[in-house]
Amino acid sequence: MIRWTTRYISNGLRACVLGLLFIFGYLSFYSRSGYGQPHSFKPANLTSVKGYAPGTNIVVSVKTGASEAADRIPIQMQTSLRDFQSVFFFSDLEQDLGQYHLYDSLDTIAPSVMENNPDFVFYQKQRELWNATGNVTSLKNEKHPENPSELAAWTLDKYKNVHILEKTWALMPDQDWYIFIDADTYLLWSNVVEWLSTMDPEKKAYLGSEVNTGGVKFAHGGTGIVISKATMYNIAVRDAGIAAGYDSIVHTKCCGDLVLGMALRESGTLLQDAWPAMSGEAPWTMPFGPGTPEYWCRPVMTLHHLSPEGMVEFTAFEDRRENKSTPLTHEEIFNTFVLSSLVAEKENWDNLASEKGEFGKTGGVTSETSSFEECGKACEADEKCFQYSHHGTTCNIGMSVRLGYKRDLDSEGLWRSGWNLTRLRDWALKQPKCGPTTFSKQDR
Repeated sequence: MIRWTTRYISNGLRACVLGLLFIFGYLSFYSRSGYGQPHSFKPANLTSVKGYAPGTNIVVSVKTGASEAADRIPIQMQTSLRDFQSVFFFSDLEQDLGQYHLYDSLDTIAPSVMENNPDFVFYQKQRELWNATGNVTSLKNEKHPENPSELAAWTLDKYKNVHILEKTWALMPDQDWYIFIDADTYLLWSNVVEWLSTMDPEKKAYLGSEVNTGGVKFAHGGTGIVISKATMYNIAVRDAGIAAGYDSIVHTKCCGDLVLGMALRESGTLLQDAWPAMSGEAPWTMPFGPGTPEYWCRPVMTLHHLSPEGMVEFTAFEDRRENKSTPLTHEEIFNTFVLSSLVAEKENWDNLASEKGEFGKTGGVTSETSSFEECGKACEADEKCFQYSHHGTTCNIGMSVRLGYKRDLDSEGLWRSGWNLTRLRDWALKQPKCGPTTFSKQDR
């Protein structure tokens, strides 16, 4: 699995669209209604959903932080989540953002866990600032008191996951499917609904993009986690209070999605890997090429690391699709989103040719060259090269195609990227035609 942070700059048109959405979002931002209730939206397009009441009995829980929520939640609701009928938001501070209520994920953690725990210094400081000023955005870049290389909010985040699961069930029990995402996760609504319609919520299920840490297989949280009603009942009702049992050891773990995987394993449900439908990539970092054939014909369920601007841009792409009745696949993203955006070369741009990817499948071959032009010749001479980048005196050869992101001049020089358009188009034409879309089947 490959995970990248999406960093790019939008053009003027995207900025205008984003501006309009922000205006709309914040006009509604201060009209308060329906606190604590799931938000209902009229689905814009239902034609791709077969035999399943759109959005019925699907609950989405979004994990965020108080210092970022105002920037992300309104746009996420107007784009990725606009068609989901039941959405809850969980943060590290209870607050109302207009019509959106954010629950405090951590307010049931025992005082004994928080006392003398440096991870909770930020939590207390944030609550005090909110009570005094009603604004905590100044804490967005606050560092951990004992580890200045880490953001305090990021360290605190790992305590949330299992509590969010319990709180979601308490707010809306007995639904068929529960989806847990982050505020920079993009859900492909019609694909997700159609996929879930092929599975049985009365059977145990825990699905996501697999990560393995210390022998524990768990779903990567930002990529999205899907849990069936049967599994939710077991952990939230049959094993009620399981979150409190893990609170005292969370500080020793890397991340909250690992802790959630441990709790689900204890409760009797193991992970079913849903990669590459849930891949953890953004459209700008998704690798296409011989090293990643698994992507091509598979439907896309989730994307990750999307900025608010990125969500606006990808929603506009979804709205432009000619055939909305068919599931969106990675092949379609390549042919209609990626390929149309590529040019032969681009300055102040990093196309991620330097990234090796999983097991070196997608690139990362480097050499010393004096110029961008020499780097281009090296790519041309290597029949496996689809793209290349040059920075300083380093030439990077990529064996896959990615869009990448804007990257400014730095002390080592200019970032320049190039793509072998002829070679990659020839590769795309040789790919097998995709038949009817198939979805991952539920483990029995």
